[in-house]
Amino acid sequence: MQNNGARAQRAGKKILTENFYGIVLACIPLVGTVLFMFLPLVFSMVLSVSSMKGFNPENIEFLGVANLFDNYKYILKDELFWKSVGNTFYAALSLPISMVLALIVSVLMNADIKGKTLFRTIFFLPYVCSVVALTSMWRLVLDTNYGLLNELLGTRINWLSNEKTYMPVMILMGAWTSLGFNVILFSAALTGVPKTYYEAATIDGAGWFKRFWSITLPLISPTVFYLLVTGLIGAIQDFTRFQAIGFGTTGPNNAGLTMVYYLYQQGFTNNYTYGMGYAAATSWIVTFLIMVLTVVNFKVSKRWVYYD
Repeated sequence: MQNNGARAQRAGKKILTENFYGIVLACIPLVGTVLFMFLPLVFSMVLSVSSMKGFNPENIEFLGVANLFDNYKYILKDELFWKSVGNTFYAALSLPISMVLALIVSVLMNADIKGKTLFRTIFFLPYVCSVVALTSMWRLVLDTNYGLLNELLGTRINWLSNEKTYMPVMILMGAWTSLGFNVILFSAALTGVPKTYYEAATIDGAGWFKRFWSITLPLISPTVFYLLVTGLIGAIQDFTRFQAIGFGTTGPNNAGLTMVYYLYQQGFTNNYTYGMGYAAATSWIVTFLIMVLTVVNFKVSKRWVYYD
């Protein structure tokens, strides 16, 4: 009896010890989440209804209940902000272009051809490269005097100094950069489509377009939906390449001013004039826009995404 009691006591201590270390290990990411996500989130919310010029937190001044949403009102009345909204969604056209091209490439590479793994790797390389490095490469490609694009077209167009050509080439760059990632995911989705479906459809007399429209697209629709949602969120947050392509400028007549670039200017470039409060308010407007578009995407997806 004593031995059984001692064994039970040791087992109980072991369980308590394991539970203790389990709780400690589980708390590590929780502490990181609180320190680096929750607290900055709360601070930005407070900052969005406050005024803070410069970078000293001691300069924060609460706007007061009567003027609680003054920062938001200023942003929403600023014509430059609405121009940045238009530019952002204009630049987001690279998303459907990239997805369509990636689907075409994936379908072609899904055939029984040699070296398709190598081709997928080549397509994927731009996605894993530094955005700044890729942007520097594209700046050389778009150079007026010795750029590859002008050499191929036989022209001398200054692509990045003309408001009409600035965004189209940025859309081209965005589509090219994200193409590899989309190809990899579409290729994986296509390999999961049972070939028996195509065989049955062929026996029934369905052509390649009918097979693609009625079999391929419905079965890979979850992947299309995933790429659409994540791609749209990334497009709304697009900033780095627009800053790098113009060495910190926003292009001709602010043609490259995106919403996040506008946020950056309010918080850092014009900090001593406007203050971090405007930047924080802009960030919450962008967050709200992303939330609304994501919810709409999920609602609409019920009509065209098939999970069976």
